Amino acid sequence: ARLRDSRPSQDARSDSDPTMALPREDGRSAEQMRPIFVKTGVISQAAGSAYVELDKTKVMCGVYGPRQGGPGTDKAEFDRGRLDVDVKLATFATSGARGKVAQGDAEREFSSMVHRALSGAVMTETFPKTAVDVFATVLEANGSELCATIAAASAALCEAGVAMRDLVSACTVTRNRRTGGADGAEGGGADGGADGGADGPNALLLDPARGEEAAAEAGVTLAFMCRLGEASQVVATGTWDGDSLDDAVQLAASGCARVDAALREALRSSVPA
Repeated sequence: ARLRDSRPSQDARSDSDPTMALPREDGRSAEQMRPIFVKTGVISQAAGSAYVELDKTKVMCGVYGPRQGGPGTDKAEFDRGRLDVDVKLATFATSGARGKVAQGDAEREFSSMVHRALSGAVMTETFPKTAVDVFATVLEANGSELCATIAAASAALCEAGVAMRDLVSACTVTRNRRTGGADGAEGGGADGGADGGADGPNALLLDPARGEEAAAEAGVTLAFMCRLGEASQVVATGTWDGDSLDDAVQLAASGCARVDAALREALRSSVPA
């Protein structure tokens, strides 16, 4: 899937749309991302590795291989390699107790989503009959963990020299009920303003923190290859109409552009002069 051209934007409409000036729980405006920090080469034993911070969300990722695919390799894809992804949530990543069974289920689904996001970019035909392993750990979870993990894995794969069509960035946008301003009381029922995004009683929030994700009426996470202009994965939750979903995806694409810029800068900095 191809999207319209998206340029990095810290706060695209805050000057022209008063809705965008409404503060969020951390003081950001609706289209403002949290600070992003990327560092590569953080695991000495790995072929490639990366650490990504989105404020208080922190992810570490290591890439190992290629290794022999083993007897389980699918004969139908014998001319291609295999990408294996395993994501773990550190026991101290979130506040409150998490049952081992529930955590394991969440980790398996999380790993599957990261795998799907990366599969469209990794050129498995360049390492036939072998496998590349991606191991990621969410060290601290404060919203947009999937996005941070995809970004860390993408950077780690690139540092490991795994052939890719493009880097994969990811960003989440949620639709939340506005809690401030007289306009928030207007517009009808619970779905009012969904068509207009942040111009109605609902606001589209870029890069939501944990509390914003929990309070969201709907959300969409976009995994995007910015140089190619192609989406490798779109995951939507809640109820969306066509126009508001398109607005959310385009806003997420603008966030992906900023993540992509941070990944490329970190990778350039890691290359010896």
